[in-house]
Amino acid sequence: MWQKSRPYILILPSLIIIGIIFFGGLILGLLQSLGLMDIGGSSHFTINAYRQLILSKDFINSLVLTLKVAMISSVLSGVLAIILVRIMFILGENKKTAVYRKAFMAPMLVPHVTAAYLIMLLFMKSGWLSSISYSIGITRSMDGFPSVVNDLNSLGIILTYVWKETPFIMLMLFPIISRTKDSWLEIAQVFGARRQEFFKEIMLPLMIPTWISSVIIVFAFTFSDFEVPYLLGVTYPKFISVYSYNMYYNGQISDRPVALAANFILAVITAMLGILAYKVAKGRDIKEARW
Repeated sequence: MWQKSRPYILILPSLIIIGIIFFGGLILGLLQSLGLMDIGGSSHFTINAYRQLILSKDFINSLVLTLKVAMISSVLSGVLAIILVRIMFILGENKKTAVYRKAFMAPMLVPHVTAAYLIMLLFMKSGWLSSISYSIGITRSMDGFPSVVNDLNSLGIILTYVWKETPFIMLMLFPIISRTKDSWLEIAQVFGARRQEFFKEIMLPLMIPTWISSVIIVFAFTFSDFEVPYLLGVTYPKFISVYSYNMYYNGQISDRPVALAANFILAVITAMLGILAYKVAKGRDIKEARW
């Protein structure tokens, strides 16, 4: 009994501290957004902050932009991950494939804020690619390079997320390939099936639940992320995280409950996405156990 519970007991102090800080901050932000524990001293229950957010055109535009970029980034990352996993499966297990796998996993070692700076250095108007295209005559001026960083379409943000999150989804899919018995492929080949047909008919259905939960996790992360949109986003409309940050630190004290309300809405949506990803993963595990 002690051996089974020992790991949980050892991490219990850290979990308690993290739980107090996280949930304490969340509850404190919720109370302040509802007018309780007000900094000005006039504490009374009110939902004016949430009403103001719902009626705010700036918040609605920020919400639409955040949802759009998170959806595009997560879906593109998921599709690219499936394509790359399929290519490596068709190539088979060899030294070259192992090198490719390590190369594809390399972006996971780079923090998101560093990845954002790399994209900025590469694609900004005065960046490396712009300088190279101008020096070799592709563009007539530095300003002639296509705008990717701080553009209205958020291409720089999407590019950063796709580069960073595709390896994560691939990492989630690799264990399914490793759990697949080699005898399955051998039997399929006996009946004339090729590796790509085996992947489509056998591997892909097994991967879909994990793929869906991974895409949801990526969507939840990109939806609540701050560093990348703060560095690569436009001044208007802003991501919800940047919108609430600017309102809290650059606005008036009276704006802080509204900023905290935006943060709480962001936390609730992210938590719902996390629960959805957990339900999908749990359903997958139950099906695999029955199978």
